[in-house]
Amino acid sequence: NISGEDKTVYSLKIPNREIRKCFIKNIKEHFDTIVNQGENKAKLIANALFEGDFTVAKKHIDSLLNSYVSIRDFATKSKPENFYHGFLSGVFTNCSNFITDFKSNSESGDGYADLMFVNKTGDKAVILEIKASSKIESVIEDANHAIKQIEDKGYAKSYTTNPFINEIYGIGISFYNKQCYIAGKKIK
Repeated sequence: NISGEDKTVYSLKIPNREIRKCFIKNIKEHFDTIVNQGENKAKLIANALFEGDFTVAKKHIDSLLNSYVSIRDFATKSKPENFYHGFLSGVFTNCSNFITDFKSNSESGDGYADLMFVNKTGDKAVILEIKASSKIESVIEDANHAIKQIEDKGYAKSYTTNPFINEIYGIGISFYNKQCYIAGKKIK
């Protein structure tokens, strides 16, 4: 036992190689499972968005919100949209081998799109506009307003002129605490 000012460090002695191998295997499997579950959910969300399957995307986002978000996370002076924007940015950073050209608050058209990305094959694009609803009753209206914003400000302009991109989805995601509503529109 070695004591420091802020923490205590314990020395562990493993009695033999067989137990050591078992210990390493079990710990590694445990952490690999946790990491892969998060990575798989992120890929499932991205894939669902590329396919226009907003029900599946919502299910997985809600699951992540319920697992990793505390109601205290919203108790800040910054806009709630900033929290959800950071949350989704973190989710999609787990998809670097699945998505490409990830942009956050990128200048596009006549404004700044919240999140934009393309699939690895380069033929599908997603534009996300994030809203934080003040009450559960307004999530649908807020998500639809986000889609209208994508269209009105021309956020898809850089993708519509790209001949290799065959499908573009404009997606409005409205959050209320640990729930989200997703509305989408196929732009191309």
